[in-house]
Amino acid sequence: MRYKWLRHFRSGHWRPIWLSLLLIGVLAFSGCPQKPPEWSEVLKYPPTPTPEVSPAPPPPTTNELVVYLDTSASMAGYVTKDGQSIFGKTLRELRFATGTFGPDVKVSVRRIASDVGPALTDMELTNASQDQNVYRGGETNLAGAISSFKVPSTPGKTDKQAATIKAVETDAPTVEPVPKFHILVTDGVQSTKQGSATHDCTAGSDQFCVRQKIGELLAQKWGGCVLGVRADFHGKVYSEVNRAAIPYDTRTSDPTTFRPFYLYIFSPDPATLESLVNSLKDRLRPLLPKSELIRELNLSFPYANSSMEFNVAIPKDSRAFLQQSKDHSASPPRMTVKVDVDTEKSGAKPFSITAKLEWSKHALDTADEAELAQLLHWDVVQIYPVEAARARKRFPKVKIVGTHVDQPGQITIDATAGFPSGTEAPSWCAYELQGTLNLNEASPSWIKGWSVDLDTTREAGNRTFNLETALLGLWNTSQAKTQVVARAHLRIGPQ
Repeated sequence: MRYKWLRHFRSGHWRPIWLSLLLIGVLAFSGCPQKPPEWSEVLKYPPTPTPEVSPAPPPPTTNELVVYLDTSASMAGYVTKDGQSIFGKTLRELRFATGTFGPDVKVSVRRIASDVGPALTDMELTNASQDQNVYRGGETNLAGAISSFKVPSTPGKTDKQAATIKAVETDAPTVEPVPKFHILVTDGVQSTKQGSATHDCTAGSDQFCVRQKIGELLAQKWGGCVLGVRADFHGKVYSEVNRAAIPYDTRTSDPTTFRPFYLYIFSPDPATLESLVNSLKDRLRPLLPKSELIRELNLSFPYANSSMEFNVAIPKDSRAFLQQSKDHSASPPRMTVKVDVDTEKSGAKPFSITAKLEWSKHALDTADEAELAQLLHWDVVQIYPVEAARARKRFPKVKIVGTHVDQPGQITIDATAGFPSGTEAPSWCAYELQGTLNLNEASPSWIKGWSVDLDTTREAGNRTFNLETALLGLWNTSQAKTQVVARAHLRIGPQ
């Protein structure tokens, strides 16, 4: 009797029932939700970096700060005999900004007019802070000054500086160390004689050449920024359009009449440079009226700190198709979204990601939180699985459809998610959400406010000729263009 059931199975009576049960089991197993891949597997392969030419190694440096002082006639109005103007006090503060690096930092000064002058002692800053006669130059060779940043500091050879600059510009090899810090102080007007439009930049100093020289530094991974300060002014401004001298006087009671000047600060050692910039800003702030801020165009420092918050929000109408969870301990933030495969028929469903960033001090001196948020451009980049493992699989698509700033500290990224139609197996994938600066669409408001494209009237005295063109050209060639300001990871797959 105990083998009777076996004879029935062999006879074929039970075989259809057994196969049916087996098929039901397989279907039940295949209907089980897939588990998402482990984060350790997802993040094993970072997004492929943009190929770039390997920069030359940074040159060795000496423990020196060189101040390049624009001594054109247009700078004289910043100076008073008692040395108590904002500009005069700023020059003297440059002698002490290196205090955090120890007493052995050497400070020297080079005058900039049609040529780059020899190195003078730091006492020249005191002299230049109260003597208008220092500022008699008819031209301002800013491009030559910036080229000098890469010139080795060699005592006793200042009379050969022009030849040294030429050697550097032709990429002649050098093993001599260069000064660690460089600060160019100028009103930002590149004043030179009109010449050829070939832009070989061996002479002259138009905006193209200035941008080119700074771009070369940034390409070699120098760190840099531009600080903008508005100061009291009593003198003449010189129009670059009609070459006229225009009397201009500021009103102490109205800082909006103040005339800007700029500090172009660079170093082949970006990490150390950041300490110098922070120290200098701390020393300069007490010199300004309470209503005035030090402005910055950050060319290399981080725009956001690592502390940031991302959250997924799913509207009521999408909750039947989308589910979300979050890893609260991870940095960068990690989010998980499950998508109903039926979205291949019903269409992608809307959801949103809210982002709260902690902006760096350099970013907040460039623009306020609301402005910075508006400057960001957001993308999603698939990072998992790797390209070779994507065959015969179907992944949910994430598309960004818009962004808006709800409040200064919060950005909302509107997106959709859904499976495309197809016969491949629905599978898990992962995206990296990236926020980068959109340098082509907007500029910080302070740059627009301080810029003028026609400098022929007295009313333009509180602004800088073609500032927006000059600074945005720098911004677009800087590391800020490729810097990922904020990032988060999104793991997404079938429910």
